[in-house]
Amino acid sequence: MKKLLYTIFIFIISFSTFSACDESEELTPKVDDTTSDYLLPTGVILTAQEREEVQERWNEYNTAINQ
Repeated sequence: MKKLLYTIFIFIISFSTFSACDESEELTPKVDDTTSDYLLPTGVILTAQEREEVQERWNEYNTAINQ
């Protein structure tokens, strides 16, 4: 009985091993469709009041982390 189980086990393992790697053509072909063209965002010029607000927040941040 053990001999039959070992034979079946070896058959299953060998079948799964040899059937797992049939051909490399089963994979989809690699296509290089990547592009390196991109558009940089345009910056917005801040008004004097907006620059002051940004500077105030920047100063507040710096004082908070330098404690």
